[in-house]
Amino acid sequence: MTRYRVVPGSSSIDTEVRSSVHPIHGGWVEIPVEAIRSGNRLTDLEMQRRAEVSRYPTIRFEVTRAWPVNGTDRYRAAVSVTAHGRTQAFEEDFRLQRNGGRVVLDGQHTFDMRDFGVNPPRILTLRVEPQVKVSVRLVAEEED
Repeated sequence: MTRYRVVPGSSSIDTEVRSSVHPIHGGWVEIPVEAIRSGNRLTDLEMQRRAEVSRYPTIRFEVTRAWPVNGTDRYRAAVSVTAHGRTQAFEEDFRLQRNGGRVVLDGQHTFDMRDFGVNPPRILTLRVEPQVKVSVRLVAEEED
């Protein structure tokens, strides 16, 4: 079986959350919850408090199965995500391209943070929407 190594500098996981004032674009998420940033210090502190970062420091994504969709470069995956002590399963399509010994995976999914027991913050007139769009781009190279 061929094994691949993720290329960190070419891979990213981005999040987008909307608020009543402006969209909140998170930085890349490399599983530690502390790495999620909106660009607004007050919002970040409140989200980390609500996410109970010291108690639940990571978000885990686990692909349990993947299969091709109609002979294209599209695949469907069964994934489970564990965050804030709760696990949610879903299926989503993604694109997989192969180029020699390199594989590139692109996909996205929208989560509702309330499904993980996290209520979106309201700070003064700022209201954060509960939907979080996660976009993934993984680049991996075949190991020797």
